[in-house]
Amino acid sequence: MLKDSTDPQEKQKYIVLIVIGLLYSVGIAYTFAVLLPTQRYTDDLYPRLYASQQLLAEGRSLYADANAAELVPIAGWPKVDQLRFYYPAYVLLFTLPLSLIPYEAARMVWTMAGLWSIWLGTVWVARALKPALSVNQLTLLLVLLTTSVPALQHTLNAQFNWLDLLGLTLIILAVRREKYFLAGLAAGLLLFKPQTTLLPLAFLLIWTAFERRRWFFWIGLTAASLFLLGLAELFEPGWLVPFLQQLSRYEPIESVVDSLWNPYQLVSGLLVLATLWFSFKFRRLSAHHYLFNSLLALTICLNYVVVPFYGMLHIVLLGLVLVLLVNGFLVQAAPTASAAATWLWWTANALFVIGLLAFGLTIALAGATGLQITIAEMIYKTLLPLLLALAALLQIFGWPSGNVVHSSAAAAGRLQASE
Repeated sequence: MLKDSTDPQEKQKYIVLIVIGLLYSVGIAYTFAVLLPTQRYTDDLYPRLYASQQLLAEGRSLYADANAAELVPIAGWPKVDQLRFYYPAYVLLFTLPLSLIPYEAARMVWTMAGLWSIWLGTVWVARALKPALSVNQLTLLLVLLTTSVPALQHTLNAQFNWLDLLGLTLIILAVRREKYFLAGLAAGLLLFKPQTTLLPLAFLLIWTAFERRRWFFWIGLTAASLFLLGLAELFEPGWLVPFLQQLSRYEPIESVVDSLWNPYQLVSGLLVLATLWFSFKFRRLSAHHYLFNSLLALTICLNYVVVPFYGMLHIVLLGLVLVLLVNGFLVQAAPTASAAATWLWWTANALFVIGLLAFGLTIALAGATGLQITIAEMIYKTLLPLLLALAALLQIFGWPSGNVVHSSAAAAGRLQASE
């Protein structure tokens, strides 16, 4: 299943992969920004660029009702509530510079940044872990991830979830090198869409709180937070109240737990408490240990099923989660561990394929009635996170190695790092 990443043929494959990725990202960015007139101005980026422009030109609040009202005829989109500024004001870090250039150029920059963050984040983490996945495996994963319905929606709508993936990638790479301050700075990227990474961030805060050398993570995150808050206050003084008022007008949505179980509040609460308990229990683990990756993966998956999300746009992080968990099985010495890695790899990839096929076949047979979204969400938004959460739990509870960790202190002393 594996191949040495230093092999000359592997390096040549990476070069080919980079060239293909560059051609694809330029082509798809140009298509959405220039060649599809019906797509112009209806994405998630343009309303934020427009509000940023009005802030600079007139001093108008990012959260002013006039922004959304004026966008209705410009974007040709009648649902005014979907055109409001539902982001914290410090998103100006990105939207303000982009608002100074033509929309088409800004859209291309944003689309390419999103695609390359998804690709590079997945590859960087995969290569940092030993044993590493081969280029062929990573190519397959990147193709399935890129062509999945969530990633296509994310790209088509110029979404912001790639910031979370980039932030988590940089955090993983930094803590493995014990660069905790840099990891904390990278965690600032998780604050732009905080609902996507609430539980992973809680885990990281607990994990870094109980060793003095890791406290620099808190210092870095504090520095990043103060910078973002200062930027927001500079351009939009007193932004927090209108931001919260704006959020209160957002269309109500359900979490995965809402749709599967009642009373969902109880189940969600228990899952959150379990996450916090695991985080405390394994607080002494090295960032090089596979259980650290397992816990991070579990918190991402549980966050996905507990927190309400609109659509499937956040699923772009699951390629990264799959890489972490496959490696978690591969580093174990148990005879069944390699088989578990293979089973997880192909099952997860199969769900990516099934989701895309189900989406396309439903449209072909029934038309674009919305049923295709419902079916795709069942696969991408429910089955895939639950599968990966199950794999993470199996690793945490010691399967297939049989080595169940009873305390974080024992874990630190008894378990060896994976590399």
